[in-house]
Amino acid sequence: MKHEIQIRNRKIGENNPLFIMAECGVTCNYDIKIAKDLIDVVHDAGADAIKFILWFPEEIMSDKSVIYTYETLEGTKSENMYEMLNKLRFTLDQWYEIKEYADRKDVVMFATVNSPSGVEYAEKIGLEAYKLSSWDYNYFPLWEKIAALGKPMLIDTGPVNILDVTKVIQLMQNQGNEQSVLVHCFHTDKYAEMNMRTIPYLKQAFNTLVGYSSKDRDDETDIIAVTLGSVVLEKRLTLSRDLPGHHHVISKEPEEFQEYVKLVRNVRQALGDYNLKPSPADLAERKKWFRHLVANRDIPKGTKLISDMLEGKRPENGISPEYIDFFVGRQTKRDLKYNQAISWDDI
Repeated sequence: MKHEIQIRNRKIGENNPLFIMAECGVTCNYDIKIAKDLIDVVHDAGADAIKFILWFPEEIMSDKSVIYTYETLEGTKSENMYEMLNKLRFTLDQWYEIKEYADRKDVVMFATVNSPSGVEYAEKIGLEAYKLSSWDYNYFPLWEKIAALGKPMLIDTGPVNILDVTKVIQLMQNQGNEQSVLVHCFHTDKYAEMNMRTIPYLKQAFNTLVGYSSKDRDDETDIIAVTLGSVVLEKRLTLSRDLPGHHHVISKEPEEFQEYVKLVRNVRQALGDYNLKPSPADLAERKKWFRHLVANRDIPKGTKLISDMLEGKRPENGISPEYIDFFVGRQTKRDLKYNQAISWDDI
């Protein structure tokens, strides 16, 4: 798989800036003003992208009686899932308007697509990348249709195993699409089950770019993800946790999201190079606190030096004390004062 991909004007890879996207697939409440305001938040925070979901519940649900339960600030709420998803939709004209607004704000816009009509809408809108959810791994017609488009595919993992991932990666390659980002995600609250080392494992096992999708507004695992090689981060964003609907309560609000972007970009920068490379500040401090060779007492000219006559003291300007054995046994050519730096010409 490719080690660098491009979504619109953003290059994604180990040698490129972290690609940060806001997950707004339900928190936009499918209100056009909220969607545009969220795009503004992404732009102002310095993130790269916003992700929605193209919902067509008729095409993904056979049982329309399923009840979905979620948390809000006011407590647990349950809704008929089909009816709930049916309300989380924009018309095609509204999608055009939102995409045009995102383009003007230089925010990459793409979507999770889980149905044939979703692919049709995404192509009409002009989305530059696709997100594939954890729940669609065994629906190969969808994968084949999207992979054949030749666009980047950001792929959630979650409940799948290594064979499931192998199948869809092979499917992509069969379609000539090598633009994958495998995105580690999970649906557990237990730290011992989060298995963040999946990230480097996926990178090595599939020779692909890797990312991480955070399940809530906490940041510990996001930091871990960056240090383990994620080049893509997805974080939930809402305008307010008071808004009706699900996922708001586990999402960042605008100021929090802005701080989050700063945090993870700083973490990425702090990783640096696979090397031992002192910073300019460390090198400046070295000059102050490393030692140089000095006389440990007044030493008359013509004295045969012994080790007790020499010492290493700060700062660094002079001969390193590591050469003290070279001076022992040699005679001084001039008088040396206590704490005076010793030079090669003094013996």
